[in-house]
Amino acid sequence: MPFKILLLCAFLNFSHALTLQEAIDLTLKANHTIKEQEFLLQEAQYHYKTRQSPFYPSLNATYSTDRTNRLSSQRSHKTSGNLGANLQFNLFNGMSDYFNLASSKALFKAQEHQLQATKEDIILLVKTAYINVLQQKQNVIVAEQSKSLLEEQRRESAEFYRVGLIPKNDLLEVEVELNNSIQTLLSAKSNLAYSLKNLERYTRTKIKLEDLVELTLQKHTLIESNLKNLMYQKRSELLFLDAVIESKGFLIQSAKGNFLPNINIIGDYKRYGEDYKLSKRANSYNDETTLTLQVNLNLFNGFNDQYTLESTRVNKLAFESQRITLLEDLDLQLFSALETYNLSLNAYQVALSALTQAEENYRISQNRYKQRIQSTSDFLDAEYLLTQARTNIILNRYAILQALAQIERITQTKQMPD
Repeated sequence: MPFKILLLCAFLNFSHALTLQEAIDLTLKANHTIKEQEFLLQEAQYHYKTRQSPFYPSLNATYSTDRTNRLSSQRSHKTSGNLGANLQFNLFNGMSDYFNLASSKALFKAQEHQLQATKEDIILLVKTAYINVLQQKQNVIVAEQSKSLLEEQRRESAEFYRVGLIPKNDLLEVEVELNNSIQTLLSAKSNLAYSLKNLERYTRTKIKLEDLVELTLQKHTLIESNLKNLMYQKRSELLFLDAVIESKGFLIQSAKGNFLPNINIIGDYKRYGEDYKLSKRANSYNDETTLTLQVNLNLFNGFNDQYTLESTRVNKLAFESQRITLLEDLDLQLFSALETYNLSLNAYQVALSALTQAEENYRISQNRYKQRIQSTSDFLDAEYLLTQARTNIILNRYAILQALAQIERITQTKQMPD
């Protein structure tokens, strides 16, 4: 029995590693901005279905009754009533119904792309937050390493000062640098706590720092022309505008239908009675059935149809201009992200080499300082260069990952490692 209890406790304390993809999945399920776009998509779907109604006949039932205080030669009772039905079907209205339906279908597609664009924006935010937590975690490690080096140097300097090998200001210089490193460490821990809280806000779940899975760094050769073609094909905002422009084109065709005749076939049936129950019927009251073919053609309505057509045309031109502007913005975003990626990649290689040199320089400086053939300031400089080299490694490593996340958003194609 105790063994089972221990096993249960171990299970409850089991910590599940949280990958980047799992963080994204958690966010997509819980984000209310995405839910808003999903509701708008449902609205667009219902709007599309309402545009299908003109292709069905309309059926209406009518009933009326009236009472008068006098009789006439046409009426033998003071109360009368009638019950009727009207069936109407549109045969032709300039194809407006067809083009309105096509326009609604295009707007439904546009809303699908808008939903996907919203998801992609949220995914980028999660990736950025996830990468930032990993980066801040490494910054804390570097700050702790710097503090440890300076604490060791302070102990050595304190011993040298005690035996009179260095003046007091050298010891104070080391203590000042140590205090600065403590401040840097506190700041790094604060930034880490904020970054982790930000990631928890997106995922809506409690996250342990040790559960986050580190991202592997893979070097890609990215070609701008290839990425640009992918961006043109897959970018949701472009597809959204394409669908909206397509919808506006259908609306133009629908507006042109107002200049054509409207043809309807109408069937009417009426049953009359001498009271509100329709129970009494004189011989003169017969059921009435009519079938009508109705043709309407508007000759003049104050130029309303013409101005409606022109308004729809210029509205389409506005969206076409918006699309051109978006293409220019996306081209610049892609160029900037690629420049950042290539710059960070090259800087990362330089930082790796600089770290090796900084570590060797610190080792030499430490030995020379212990032998009292190097000054305290020079030894502090060596420690600073080592910490800076470690920081540059972290800075450029995660800048590469952030740039890849940006490129993924711009092109909507996978570039980052799992």
